[in-house]
Amino acid sequence: MTRLHDELELIAQDAPTVDLAERALRRARRQRLTSALGAAVAVVAALAVGAAVLVSGPSDVRRSTATTVFSDVLPASGVEAARYAYYDFCGRQWDPGRNTAELGAKECAQWKIVTRGGQTYRVPEALSVYSEQSKEEYMNTGAPLEISSDGTRIAYYSEKDQKFAVRDLESGQIWLLPGGVDRKTLVAKGVLLQFSPDGRHLWDSLDRTIVEVETGVSAPVPDGWFVDKVSNGGAPAVVSGDDDRFGLLADGKVTPFPVKGTWVTVGHLAADGRTLAYLSGVSNGMESRPADSLVTVDTATGKMVREVTFKGAPEHFSPMRVGGWLNEDEILVVDSLKNNFRDRTPMLGDVTYAVNVTTGQVRTLETYSYKAWAGDLVIPGL
Repeated sequence: MTRLHDELELIAQDAPTVDLAERALRRARRQRLTSALGAAVAVVAALAVGAAVLVSGPSDVRRSTATTVFSDVLPASGVEAARYAYYDFCGRQWDPGRNTAELGAKECAQWKIVTRGGQTYRVPEALSVYSEQSKEEYMNTGAPLEISSDGTRIAYYSEKDQKFAVRDLESGQIWLLPGGVDRKTLVAKGVLLQFSPDGRHLWDSLDRTIVEVETGVSAPVPDGWFVDKVSNGGAPAVVSGDDDRFGLLADGKVTPFPVKGTWVTVGHLAADGRTLAYLSGVSNGMESRPADSLVTVDTATGKMVREVTFKGAPEHFSPMRVGGWLNEDEILVVDSLKNNFRDRTPMLGDVTYAVNVTTGQVRTLETYSYKAWAGDLVIPGL
């Protein structure tokens, strides 16, 4: 477990009592911080220009260097699918609560979209760093930007409209979600957005609704539950409760099942609509241990299908996030890039893996490496 993780847990133990939404938001942001760093850096690092990318299959590893070509502002339409998004505080060291206002006001601190072809576009319409961010609220650093699993849509906060927006990169169509939120509320409370895999539904943690993007039709989430994953069609959604239990939300009702002790590590439902995978690690403010296995459960019965220990994983493998199913047997997990550094700009990043849910076999998919001190990194569908 990283030193950063331990420090965050100490902070969490001393934190005052808050409501479920705020607890879940902070929990998710802490998880994002820890999984992105894997070292004692109290921020999530962002991708730098010309990042070296490792791509590996079951038996071979290929190294390529992405050549990033800047084209300034995101064009009105005709943009290919996004590979990732980032902001990096202009490549400067970030001192929470002291230089945020200075850095947050600069164009270089805006969200940037990197396409699959290597083009990088600045997205000025999407609010990124909060210039009002304080030292006490360093985990609530900026407004979110999310990417659909296929990379064709992005969701973000439009300060001009004071609404959350979804944009189709190819057509340029923009949908504004119903309901509005001013910047002051956004900064004070923070927000998490979560796409369904097909990008047609979006979970908004402020309004506590799952919205059908193209029609604006929304479905409220019952009190006491927080959405972790949105399914295609908007339901069933995987939700978690204040007692560390999980459930499925459909037709306004939650069907809970006995999965406890996890830390925002649950994946999407499998194609069968009932199999769910989650990491075995624990982090609840009282106990912390890294995940060493993957568990699958049958949500229809609430019973465990199997638990598999990781096999063939790299040293210090400790994934923190679970994504979608890659096929019938494998699911996507994400770990931080492990590295050592002292008095130089960190080389940080995320690594994606496929884990076989029946054997526990781990294979590397992609490694994103980059030099930066602070920022945020978003991978499609995560």
